[in-house]
Amino acid sequence: MSMMSKGTAKHVIAYYWDDFDPVVLLYDSEDKSVERLNLTYLDFSASRDKTCVGMMEDDEYIPCPQQVKLTKNATCLRCSPPAIPRLECIFEPRCTGERCSSPPFCTRPHVVYLALYSNLIKVGMTSEKRFKERITEQGADAASIIFTCENRLEARKLEKEVSKRFKIPQDIKPGILMKQWVTASSMQQMQNVYNTYLQRINAWHNTLNNDLSTFDRYPITARPKSPPKIVRSEGKHVGEVMGIKGRFLVYNTPKGARALDLSDLVGRMLFFNVNNDSKERERLYTQ
Repeated sequence: MSMMSKGTAKHVIAYYWDDFDPVVLLYDSEDKSVERLNLTYLDFSASRDKTCVGMMEDDEYIPCPQQVKLTKNATCLRCSPPAIPRLECIFEPRCTGERCSSPPFCTRPHVVYLALYSNLIKVGMTSEKRFKERITEQGADAASIIFTCENRLEARKLEKEVSKRFKIPQDIKPGILMKQWVTASSMQQMQNVYNTYLQRINAWHNTLNNDLSTFDRYPITARPKSPPKIVRSEGKHVGEVMGIKGRFLVYNTPKGARALDLSDLVGRMLFFNVNNDSKERERLYTQ
């Protein structure tokens, strides 16, 4: 696997975090290679349509043989991982695994957690072994496990009950999250918010009372002066990268900071400006 070289068009086949290192993988159909997108400076246009990202087999990438056009999922049914036989069960599990021969995805231990985004809080659930990875994917500043569960269905039910009883959202709108980018989070403030909700939840159901863990090693080189404007994935993106948290990358432009959803690039084609150079960058940022 190599770092990205200049070319005309490449297929985005994956976006994930390797510890606190965000990775966007591209497939070059001409030389049949998998490359990493440079996440320090953007200069590309993203396609409107998405195509199935194919699959990995024995550490080898295999493109989708039918190049299926998609609107929701990243893979077609043929290329979907066998560990998730029913994609709709990812968000709303319907059983403890008996309907589809008890796949490990559903039957392994899961956790319910509280995550902090500066002074904002949300409740979520994930498999126990993916807790740190999931928090990083969501771009939280701090988090703690409050319940452990035997399976995914139990965790999902408990997550919804905590959300309903204590008015804790299960999701925070991106526009609200972008306001948190302007200043660094305060651990003391997050701890106060966490303790307040933990006491309320404990009065209803004993929790694990775990300490709040910080997640502060996201690659952030600068903060915008005002909340970044969230842009559509489709279209042109040019600018210096200021930081990346969760699924959002914030980059600087002459008109202010912009936020790009990296997860929404998966499946799209990226068309690179092969003629751009350092002089073009200088022109953009000296206007």
